[in-house]
Amino acid sequence: MKKSTILFIGILIIALHALILYAIIGLKNKEEESAPLSNPYSAYLPKERTEEPPDEGDGTLVEPLWDTIDPQELDPPSPAPAPSVESIAVPTNRSGYLRSDRPDNHTTQVHSELIGNPYQSAIVVDVRTGKILYENKATGYAYPASITKLMTLLLVLEQIDNGKIHLDDKVAITKEVSEIGGSEVYLDARESGFYTVDNLLQALMIHSANDAARALALHVAGSRDTFVAMMNRRAEELGMNSTTYHSEHGLPPSDGTQPDISTPYDIALLCLAVMRHPKTLELSSTKLAWLPQSPIRSEEFMLANRNILVRQEPYPGCDGLKTGYHAKGGYSLAATAKKGEQRILAVIVGSPDSKTRTAEVRKLLDIGFERMTQ
Repeated sequence: MKKSTILFIGILIIALHALILYAIIGLKNKEEESAPLSNPYSAYLPKERTEEPPDEGDGTLVEPLWDTIDPQELDPPSPAPAPSVESIAVPTNRSGYLRSDRPDNHTTQVHSELIGNPYQSAIVVDVRTGKILYENKATGYAYPASITKLMTLLLVLEQIDNGKIHLDDKVAITKEVSEIGGSEVYLDARESGFYTVDNLLQALMIHSANDAARALALHVAGSRDTFVAMMNRRAEELGMNSTTYHSEHGLPPSDGTQPDISTPYDIALLCLAVMRHPKTLELSSTKLAWLPQSPIRSEEFMLANRNILVRQEPYPGCDGLKTGYHAKGGYSLAATAKKGEQRILAVIVGSPDSKTRTAEVRKLLDIGFERMTQ
């Protein structure tokens, strides 16, 4: 056989082998493309926490929220209407109306308990005028617990208005944030820079998440201490003469020092200020929302409103604001409802249980609307 013929046959065999190898590789790639992608973070996915019911802020467990979810609530929500700008009263120095000129009444005392029956103290206010429609020891001290988050919300919204931060800012999640405890959305440092200010405002106001409160505080002020100082300064500007904040979330301290302390009167002043921002009622009226998936979350995290008067047992026209629970301060609620052109605010603190709190706030809202017509 000629040498040229042998060379030709050798080249042909090599080419044939190359074609077969190329076909095999192409088939393997096609199979890989059609297979579902594995999650490289699957080892770090948060564990299911179905054995632990949620709480209202200080780590004390309450009735599981998922036991109260109506399946219809899980349907995709319809687009929310654009928030309307309402007339909200500005405190004056008129007798019988909310005032911002009262003398200083701060205290350093640590109370062993601030719980009454059916509540410790309360106030009802006409939101449009600031007129006090009902009060019962409204200037008595209370532990507001997660109602404290209304001041955190106010500062964040004011920083947005001033252009210092933005709703679409990506927020850093540090180890400090992930170790807060109590009611939380289990933020993880590996999610740093993933969630936005808007995401965390939903977690703050709908789910009452303590870790979201800390993350927002650090985003605004750089440190917890600086943010708490901002909270106290703003409280003083609003005329909250009995309020002292020690945290941005309302969790009680573990060392026996004074928790965040306020009064129904002061909380009413805070509510008027924060309701001037349409975003507030947009958040507090949301029944269900979802924290998006992240690199370590394979599913969205459900945010369920803690305010029974908004979600499970609606009060007509109720669209806010914030619940709170403290072992030494009982169950509290700042609630607002609108009927026609009238809007009422009721603040109740120190109820012995959540059912009593809900029933008493309903009564106070009824009283408010009745007195509006007199």
